[in-house]
Amino acid sequence: MTDGNGASPLSIPSSRDLVRWFRERNVGDVLSARHHSADFKQVRAGTVFRRVRILALAFALAAPLWLPLDWWFLDGDRFRAFSGLRLGWTAAFLGLALWAAGRHRLGLMRLRLAVLVAVPVGFYVGSRVILGGGAPADGVLMGYAFLPLLMAALLAIFPLTVGEGLVCLAALIAAVVGTDLAYGSLTHILHLRDLWLLALLVVVALWGQISQLGMLLRLHREATRDPLTGLVNRRVLMRTLEREVAGAGGRGGSLSVLLFDLDLFKRVNDTHGHVTGDRVLSRFARVLERHLPEGAVAGRYGGEEFMAILPGWTLEAARARAEAVRRTWVGTPVEGADGESLRLTVSIGVASLQGASDSAEALVARVDEGLYEAKEAGRNLVVTTS
Repeated sequence: MTDGNGASPLSIPSSRDLVRWFRERNVGDVLSARHHSADFKQVRAGTVFRRVRILALAFALAAPLWLPLDWWFLDGDRFRAFSGLRLGWTAAFLGLALWAAGRHRLGLMRLRLAVLVAVPVGFYVGSRVILGGGAPADGVLMGYAFLPLLMAALLAIFPLTVGEGLVCLAALIAAVVGTDLAYGSLTHILHLRDLWLLALLVVVALWGQISQLGMLLRLHREATRDPLTGLVNRRVLMRTLEREVAGAGGRGGSLSVLLFDLDLFKRVNDTHGHVTGDRVLSRFARVLERHLPEGAVAGRYGGEEFMAILPGWTLEAARARAEAVRRTWVGTPVEGADGESLRLTVSIGVASLQGASDSAEALVARVDEGLYEAKEAGRNLVVTTS
């Protein structure tokens, strides 16, 4: 049905359309880290680690510089109390700057952020207590009241999900509102001003965090994804395999690898053209994705070769999954340049990890040997090696 100008009227998008829209724009990736790849989690944790370290070192070095002003403006008891706060501040941030363990682990990344926020929050609350619940309206001590505002602004430099950002920023808001409620100063004009500025900075910080995360995701995908198939590239495959071999070998777990080679692919390019060849590669990538379990990693190994890494899978289970991929691919038509339907085959090698002393290099060599035997035996076969 069309309107008088021949155009289709506006229609309400279906739930499927909305889901597709969210996926195309990667909205879920900025809301939560649940669907981030293991490789990206490591990259993001490393990025946050470096930025936390720089800020922590800067805070640790800057804190003693304020002591002369404390001595000038504060009486003896308050000066000693603030000196203790600053000593704790310096020690905590110096420890955070020197803490290098687990720099690529997501859990420790969040713990580092928690410390980065908790130390200024504790200092802010402590300063309010020392000052009797108020923040001076004039003089150099105004700087204490602006500490939560400074932290909210600085949090904008981190690539955080919406959930992570809200937790960090909520701690700042809770510190300000909680102390104001405790001392009955929430409705004071100076504190209302600070809350209003803090609310604005929270919005700016969230926007900055989402932008940082989106940019990091985009750069990571451009650097690690094969542009034609959308699967990860060889570099990520090998990095993932080394990580999984180290993890599975250390805990005695299972790990299997599948190596695929599209049969007679050069003939497809020579006979039907490279556009058809690209279509074949993309179609096989989709078939491979549909048949892999959650937690598996599939990528383009090179040319017409693909690899799949299956953590926790035995050799027998991996072989059965490889057979399912092979059968599906044989029954999947691909349209050629002249409109004809092409039926193609794939040869597959399968190998599994052999004990804690096994290595990624040895595992790749075995699965490559299985693929070679499948090709030599007539193609369109699955061959396991042990």
